Amino acid sequence: MTKIDFMGKRKYFYILSILIMVIGLISYFVQGFNYDIDFTGGTVLEINLHKVPTAQEISELEKLTKQITGTQTPIVRKVEDGKKIMINAHEVHGKKKTELSKETRDKLFGEIAKKYNLKKEDLISYQNVGAVVSSELKSQAIWAVVIASILMLIYVAIRFEFRFGTTAIIAIIHDLLIMLTVYTLFRIPLNSSFIAAILTVLGYSINDTIVVFDRIRENRRIMGKMELKELVNLSMNQTIGRTISTITTVVIVLIVLYVMGVQSIKEFAFPLLIGVISGAYSSIFIATALWFDWELSTRKKKLQAKPKRA
Repeated sequence: MTKIDFMGKRKYFYILSILIMVIGLISYFVQGFNYDIDFTGGTVLEINLHKVPTAQEISELEKLTKQITGTQTPIVRKVEDGKKIMINAHEVHGKKKTELSKETRDKLFGEIAKKYNLKKEDLISYQNVGAVVSSELKSQAIWAVVIASILMLIYVAIRFEFRFGTTAIIAIIHDLLIMLTVYTLFRIPLNSSFIAAILTVLGYSINDTIVVFDRIRENRRIMGKMELKELVNLSMNQTIGRTISTITTVVIVLIVLYVMGVQSIKEFAFPLLIGVISGAYSSIFIATALWFDWELSTRKKKLQAKPKRA
């Protein structure tokens, strides 16, 4: 068994997490999120280029789409064998974002067809997503996360105690913010796959945190007289092996899925990969450390409140 002084180093982990979140916050204010069509509404065009476009060509296609449609951050990505692309774009009318009109759609495809010598049938499909549907999806996603968090808080509070439940939920919020930081920093499109990944990560992260909390509770029952710091360190050293083994196997599967999967699988696997790593980190270094500080503070207050003997 390892003998790592987790609690002695907890401030370093707090600083690391805060630093990442501050970077994410700055990135959000500077460049915002790259919302996919699921959240903005617009049109998805699928085009067969008959060749795998380079990163430079993808960038040029994005500039062309922005120039013709007025979309601030159009998304162009390769799909299936890489020779087909999907373009997500919309038109802006005042404050409203709408799907592309037939004229704009034809003009965009016409320019791409001229550049890559395409035929009419190479425009495989197009799909319009209304702004109302996008707004409903965004609202439902937020409610899904909020309801899932409340239910987990209730469960952990009943199963363990309120302090365990609260710190577990803070750790989950931490994971969510880390995922959002990566998305805003690298301009990765936020879409419905991201929401599915968030809900999966919430379940995974709480599961990992509960394992550590359960061990603390057991050790506290058996070794109640042990100093709190030693007890928490002992519990974490007893569970760290299991946590690393679990996260390693899950990460291997997700990396394989990301490398070998089609575009839709990649869009699900990538946020899941970030969230699972963040979840393992927060369950070890954040949730338990927060609970430790809270418990320590409560004990000190109780000690100070005790009347001194004359």
